[in-house]
Amino acid sequence: MAAEKKTENKSEIKTENTYTKDQILMSEKYAKRRDLVNALLEDDKEYTIMEVDAMMEKFLKGKVTG
Repeated sequence: MAAEKKTENKSEIKTENTYTKDQILMSEKYAKRRDLVNALLEDDKEYTIMEVDAMMEKFLKGKVTG
């Protein structure tokens, strides 16, 4: 079951569901990017969907050096 992460912005309280790496890997949303998600996420942490999307975007926009 997904946990909830609470964030406070001024007088507004938001709760976002958090998911384990395994839960995210099994989701249909990331079916085409499972290899990338598996490489980016740590086994013992929980992530929000926004965090996962941001990590993937940052990785995919990274510069190639060489």
